[in-house]
Amino acid sequence: MPQLRTPRIWGTLSASGGVGATTLTFHLARVAARAGVRVLLIETDIRAPLREILAAQPPFWEEYRNATSFPAEALPRPCQAGFAFLTRRSVEPIADEVFIDVIQTVREYFDLILIDQPITKILESDLLLVAENTLPSLIGLNVFREIYKPKIVLVNKFTPRVKKRAAIEGFILDEKVFRIATAADLHLTMGFGIARKSSKRNERVFEEILSELLR
Repeated sequence: MPQLRTPRIWGTLSASGGVGATTLTFHLARVAARAGVRVLLIETDIRAPLREILAAQPPFWEEYRNATSFPAEALPRPCQAGFAFLTRRSVEPIADEVFIDVIQTVREYFDLILIDQPITKILESDLLLVAENTLPSLIGLNVFREIYKPKIVLVNKFTPRVKKRAAIEGFILDEKVFRIATAADLHLTMGFGIARKSSKRNERVFEEILSELLR
């Protein structure tokens, strides 16, 4: 895949807790790297669930105190999944100015930057909102889509039952919608460093979403 002149920056947000936004962001980064895209996955969650799973290496967020300029060797390093990964090693807050400086500095080195749970109020990026077909998630979807105007809605653990399909689609108007069927293969085993393989069906969905992200 040719390098893109203008990097695509996407944030992934959860409509409610536990809908799988981090897991799905991981799989999107993995599929993008496999396709030859220069991709950076950024984790800002204070729990840093991907840090151990991906065996993250320095530099971490805490080392970018003043990121207005730094050499290429100080860029986030590729992880075992094939893409560059930047996470944190403490619960220390990430300063807004550092967050913005890092994004602006690294963008020339990557085609796609995926930010799991971005600081949306201070960063201009396209947004992908992850939801489930549950009442809390539907409420969150309804609220968040009005505030953040996501371009893509990804319905995780989707069931084709008519009543539930009507429920989720009643909250979606203009956004591009993708659906990931309920499947055990999308779980990350937190604390054990395991990322299960995705099914062929779900891999095709990830590839379709990737095409949309790179438009």
